[in-house]
Amino acid sequence: MRRGFWLVVGAGLGVWAVLKVQRATDRLTPSGVVDGAARQVRHLGDDLGAALAEGRRTKRLTEAQLRQAVPARPAIDVPARQAIEVPARPGLGLPDEVGRARR
Repeated sequence: MRRGFWLVVGAGLGVWAVLKVQRATDRLTPSGVVDGAARQVRHLGDDLGAALAEGRRTKRLTEAQLRQAVPARPAIDVPARQAIEVPARPGLGLPDEVGRARR
């Protein structure tokens, strides 16, 4: 009885070891490496998408909380800016003067 038990245990361990080695060698073949890399990239894309969704959700929640906490301000009428002309002065490094200085 004992010998039969150990025979079955040994055979089971042998099958398990062979399968483990076969899986490891399949992962190390060129196609296995490519498949593993593609799988990692897909997981990275999924994780990145989840992180972006979480960030957007948190941003919306925080913005809603801030909008509730801060009272709305009335619109302020700001007059349009007037254009100011600056007269050209000699010695300010305008393009014509720069060209003359280099000669």
